[in-house]
Amino acid sequence: MSSLQSFWSVPSPRTPQAFWEMEQAVQAKAGQVADQILSNHLGQLHQDSDFVRQAVEQARANSLVPLVNKGLKEVSVLLPGGTRCLLKTPYLRPDRRGKPGRKRSQRGPQGVGRYPVLEALGIRDGVSPATRSQIALYTVQAGSYQEAIALLSQRGLSVDASTLARIASSTAQADIGLREAALAKALEMPICADGPLCGKRVRVSVDGGRVRTRKTRKGRKTRKGRHAFDTPWREPRVLVIDLLSEEGKTDSLRLPLYDVLIGDAEATFALIIGYLRLLGAAYAQVVEFIADGADWIWDRAEALRQHAQIPAPIWVEVVDFYHASEHLHTSVELCRSLRAEKRDQLYRQLRHLLRTDPNGVNRVIERLQQEVKTRRGKKMRQAIVYFEKHAHRMAYVHIDELHLPVGSGQVESAVRRVVNLRFKAPGTFWNEVQVDGLMHLRACFKAGRWEEMMERVLTQTFPVPSFEPLTPQQLTALPFESLDLASTGQEIHKAA
Repeated sequence: MSSLQSFWSVPSPRTPQAFWEMEQAVQAKAGQVADQILSNHLGQLHQDSDFVRQAVEQARANSLVPLVNKGLKEVSVLLPGGTRCLLKTPYLRPDRRGKPGRKRSQRGPQGVGRYPVLEALGIRDGVSPATRSQIALYTVQAGSYQEAIALLSQRGLSVDASTLARIASSTAQADIGLREAALAKALEMPICADGPLCGKRVRVSVDGGRVRTRKTRKGRKTRKGRHAFDTPWREPRVLVIDLLSEEGKTDSLRLPLYDVLIGDAEATFALIIGYLRLLGAAYAQVVEFIADGADWIWDRAEALRQHAQIPAPIWVEVVDFYHASEHLHTSVELCRSLRAEKRDQLYRQLRHLLRTDPNGVNRVIERLQQEVKTRRGKKMRQAIVYFEKHAHRMAYVHIDELHLPVGSGQVESAVRRVVNLRFKAPGTFWNEVQVDGLMHLRACFKAGRWEEMMERVLTQTFPVPSFEPLTPQQLTALPFESLDLASTGQEIHKAA
């Protein structure tokens, strides 16, 4: 603390550059002083025999295998100010006495033991909770690992790319594990009648993005001593659940829920069903399910409603009007018997009918059927099938009467901000498991639920996400592109 007091006696800076340099020096010193305080508390907790005993007992109670105490082991903990705190802490490892097999000479890459006192404080992977949060956040917020390293360095945290990826991936996998356990439990439990979505106007939307992965080929190495690899494109599926006002606008005072995963359609819909059951969507005022015209979505929409136990009268399916318009434009372009200006005129006319006429989709189908006898009749029939299949999802006049949106811009924006702006860069290839976790973290950040996610990881519980309105105090304290909102509701503990 005396090192901070010394800044009172130095000459006051008289230029912008000098004042900036003093600001940086004071901030760095303040971080070091904060680390000294935290280090002192860590030392005191290790001297508290009752706390140490309780931590050891808790670790043994939570372990699936017997643990043997191997005494004290020296470890380092990276604190948020950049200080590495060295301390001796109890170390437990699985008891292999009497177990078959030869004795291990080396530990595995993830280790085999546990540090119960550090775990009781949320310290894992050699970092404190605040350090973990900063490293993971900058990893998914910055445009690249190198940008994240530079930003963390300005805060006094010096880490390399491997540490950055390891901490972020560990954080992501911890939260994904909690999510999977909670949603699996939600599929078995009765739906809560007073969940966060009870009595609300809910919009559910899903869409896919693109990210390039890297898969190493088996076989011989190249002349440079490397394995060749493939770079297949994968489709991350992004889910958005948000609340609407009575006028059908996005309720800006309530946080949306974003999530993302790289998986097939069945895994994606299992995720959506789990969330809708957990949140109590069956008791909502209305649930709008809106998306583009992708078959993998609409082929499973009715099964989604049934498994989520959402009553048919409150379930509204909508094909995004702008995707429908795009398909209409493609269909009209098949009318080569018309000049270009006539095709453009016909498209505007049919688009207006589709949007404003209660019988618009049927009138569009009737007009397009007149072109079936032309040279492109086969393609036109295929185009008409699209409108016939989704006719009940294109009743846009009725949707207006329900005060529901007809566009899926919310999920398309989420795909762009969560996936494209960070993970879809030229020449960038990702390990599939790693990028799946990083996209999950970025989804939490972009939805304003970062603190909520960190609380889950630290407490090893999965509180039901809240959609309660933000208070004026919370709105005043909102950081850039992020929102803080404490979760409320039933806690579902991670399965052992």
